[in-house]
Amino acid sequence: MKLERLATMTGFMRHGMTLRDFFQESVRCNVPGLPYVNEQDQIVGRISIRDVYKCIAVPDSLLRIADAMGDGEQMSNLELPEIEVLHIMDSPVENFLLEKIPSVSPRSSVVKALALMEVHNSSYIFLIEDGQYEGVVTRMIIAERMLECVLEMERKRGISQ
Repeated sequence: MKLERLATMTGFMRHGMTLRDFFQESVRCNVPGLPYVNEQDQIVGRISIRDVYKCIAVPDSLLRIADAMGDGEQMSNLELPEIEVLHIMDSPVENFLLEKIPSVSPRSSVVKALALMEVHNSSYIFLIEDGQYEGVVTRMIIAERMLECVLEMERKRGISQ
């Protein structure tokens, strides 16, 4: 199974776009990260939903007490108020730019992609060939394809028996 068959093509993030633009494109494509390009349309970084959430809602100080945090009304002061969300969504995406760009060739194996996702602590990897963006592959897309393969094999076995 080659990665190029699993790729989801997405739009790019660029200077002047907002977190709202990022969330809209991420949700539309069902991917947790998008490439960020410069004025020459060269990929120079990425925006990651995990890191956005970490910046806007989950400071490091909360990580140490996450298991002990309650669920009830006493925790309501940790909610994101509507006005705050509106302000956050207007933030420029470059405020959340990550320079590391986990990527592989579209001809690479799934195993290599999964290994690199692990190395980069990421649930996705960009497919880049000769500087050209050819989409993104996520762990969930790989899982979906593996299930499809199992169903195909089971169906073939049932037909041949």
